[in-house]
Amino acid sequence: MNAAIVDDSAEDIELLCSYLSRYSREHNVYMYVEKFTDEDAFLKAVGGTVYQLVFLDIYLKRTTGLQIAKKVQKRDPRCQIIFTTISGEHAPVAFRLHVLDYLVKPYGYLYLKDALDHFESSVSRLAHYIELKEGRDWTRVPVSDIIYTDYSNHYIQVHTGSCVIRSHMSFHDFCPMLSSYPNFLWCYRNCMVNMDFVESYTDRAFLLKNQECIPIAAARRREVLQTYADYIFDSHAKKEKGFGI
Repeated sequence: MNAAIVDDSAEDIELLCSYLSRYSREHNVYMYVEKFTDEDAFLKAVGGTVYQLVFLDIYLKRTTGLQIAKKVQKRDPRCQIIFTTISGEHAPVAFRLHVLDYLVKPYGYLYLKDALDHFESSVSRLAHYIELKEGRDWTRVPVSDIIYTDYSNHYIQVHTGSCVIRSHMSFHDFCPMLSSYPNFLWCYRNCMVNMDFVESYTDRAFLLKNQECIPIAAARRREVLQTYADYIFDSHAKKEKGFGI
């Protein structure tokens, strides 16, 4: 999961990051967190990054978190927002924006845990997951977080924006986990790419949004590129009809 913190207090950011690290460990959740002390830098990042969760301070340098929230929701209605601020006076306005939660500083870990539990329950109704055994533990990986998967030395490697999950299993056994999702494309031996993360392509490779280059098998080049073209066409058609928001 990609998350962002927007706060002009570096001290408050570090405290929140420590809470998020604790929650990730206790709940076995992978969370990649970007930190911003400047709201303009955050808004620029929003143009190229999908955030599932954003923590917003109300009192920022040049504007308010309320104004930032409106811009984020306009760009990505699926993004969940949690306000963190020193005052409760803006809570009525904040909740009219249908934000997930409103935390008043200084807040303890349990308040954040309740907010994140709420987030987990709200997205779980819509999100899809696969479960992989990593070492002795089972890890739940949101399908939307998977950039691509490959295979090395008897291990499936699932690449997300924050980490690589490695599970000891064959590619043949792993494939059915993603076969029902139309956004995953088998582009060369033992590798599947999430077409939602493709930034550009040539007749030989896909360039992903994380700047990794994934080759296309020569024997399947025409089929792979046609499948990608059909997927992009269908995605645009659904957006124009109001679906996929």
